[in-house]
Amino acid sequence: MLSFITIYILPFISIGFLPLFEDAYDTGRFIMLTGITILMCMLWTIRLIRTKALILSYNAGVVGFGVLTLSSLISIIFVSTNKIEALVHPLGMITWLSLTLIALIAPTSIEKKDHNKLIWMIVGASSLLGLLIIYQQFAITAMLFPTLSYLASPLWNPTGTPISACYILFLSIPLSVHLLKESGKNHEDRNSAFALIAILIAVSGIIITLWRFIPLVKTVLLPLPVGWGILLESWKKPMSAIFGVGVDQFTMAYTLGKQLSINTTAIWNSGFNTNASLLLHLATVNGFLGVSALLLFAIVLFYEKISTIELRIALFLTIIFLILFPPSFPLLFILSLFSLLATKEEHTHTYHFTSLGVVFGSIVCLGVILFSSYFWYRYTQGEQLFYQSVVAKNQENNGTKAYNLMILAMRQNPHISRYHATFAQLNLMLGNAIIAGAKQKQTTETFSLSQEDQTLVTSLLSQAIREGKTATTLAPNNVYMWSNLASIYQNLIGIATDAPSWSIAAYQQAITLDPVNPVLRLDLGGVYIGQKDYNNALQQFTAAITLKPNYANGYYNLANVLKLTGNTKEAKTALQNVLDLVPTTSTEYQKVMEEIKALPND
Repeated sequence: MLSFITIYILPFISIGFLPLFEDAYDTGRFIMLTGITILMCMLWTIRLIRTKALILSYNAGVVGFGVLTLSSLISIIFVSTNKIEALVHPLGMITWLSLTLIALIAPTSIEKKDHNKLIWMIVGASSLLGLLIIYQQFAITAMLFPTLSYLASPLWNPTGTPISACYILFLSIPLSVHLLKESGKNHEDRNSAFALIAILIAVSGIIITLWRFIPLVKTVLLPLPVGWGILLESWKKPMSAIFGVGVDQFTMAYTLGKQLSINTTAIWNSGFNTNASLLLHLATVNGFLGVSALLLFAIVLFYEKISTIELRIALFLTIIFLILFPPSFPLLFILSLFSLLATKEEHTHTYHFTSLGVVFGSIVCLGVILFSSYFWYRYTQGEQLFYQSVVAKNQENNGTKAYNLMILAMRQNPHISRYHATFAQLNLMLGNAIIAGAKQKQTTETFSLSQEDQTLVTSLLSQAIREGKTATTLAPNNVYMWSNLASIYQNLIGIATDAPSWSIAAYQQAITLDPVNPVLRLDLGGVYIGQKDYNNALQQFTAAITLKPNYANGYYNLANVLKLTGNTKEAKTALQNVLDLVPTTSTEYQKVMEEIKALPND
């Protein structure tokens, strides 16, 4: 059974996805990886009981993933603020540990003659991926499954990103060449044809993906120079240089480390969960320890004595991808499979135990497996319930169902900050919906709520604030949690007495965490406008256009506050700047033109 999982299941995890979760790709693969690791450990323990022998493989994968696990663990202990989120991050310690255990156990279940079967499965998974990419260009999958909206994109593929698909397709080419050569030597014409077809599919998939993706690169990928700047900024603190900022706090490193020049690029208002490459990412989140671990892994793989030249080429390409290109969960999984292929028989060691030793060892192993299985189930159930809640809110428009599902999700995973932030917004939405319903039922300008509704609204709005605060407690350095809390308070202005000051304080904290973000200045200026504090509003809108000189919305809001203060001359100048920045055929252009005409002449 172990050999079956290793050969026929593991290769397909790299292209697997589970549309049962909000993030069907990385979260789905993380759950698949950890679940299969637990299953393999169970089977390995059963073999220990049956044979009274402990069989382990000490190979390059064990060394590499092992030191990555250790560096991640040290980072979690010393710098992570939310250690639970750090553990379950797709590039966190549990992922590295799972890959370590697979490298330790899987090679003991396969022999040298099975390596070609594993290569065939890797190539088969790649070919399936390539065919899906080709089908996407003809909208075949969208026609077969019309209810799945994401299939409408010609760039969709089961890895989740075009760059991950390119990694797998590129790496499959040298493996297919190896199979083509082996099949030719053995006069296996059918296998030769399959290998040749696999090469053609991979090349076609790469060409199509790059043709579609290259025009979008500047709008979706974090450039290496920006990633390097984020790393250098984070390393200014000695603790961060050694241990990193923590895998749960890359958002903080990004928002604090990005330079002002990013506001002139297409990604100025984008958020990123990883750095520009895995090397830079590990250096940022795990510090010097993390980058040293990855480089050690690369060195061990590079000097591994591999007789197959095509596998050496594939490993070399993998190292290049890890150092220079965006991080990818599927790429890490392919790397783990390559480490299995590089394993030799002399790497496997057998330790024989007495009956008492087997009993003790099996009890320990089964205890760890049951403990892991329990928390794996809780995490999986929580993610599934969270996604069902999001679907109930956004697609089914069923607020009550979404509310109940979210509570169940938070019971399973109470330490996930995004659950609380989403639940806060849900409470706010439900409270506002009750108020809006009461307004519609009454014809007069004033309206009143029934005692029951008033109690319910008070409870919902109080809970919105409480959950928003909880999110900032769980992720105190995450700008999105603070801006979420600020927007909640902003929506409660006129309802809660101190809401304006609380909203301003939350926005100021968000600005501290993301100082070059002009949108936050605009949002804070909006709060000041509502309080008729035009001087502070003017200061924030001016800061917004200083941070981003081509920010049309910033100039428009600046013009409004200038009109409110009676400065029509400068207001007209600001509106003229808006005209220079928006398309002449847009409705915004016509609206601004009318506003300029309505201003009195000097």
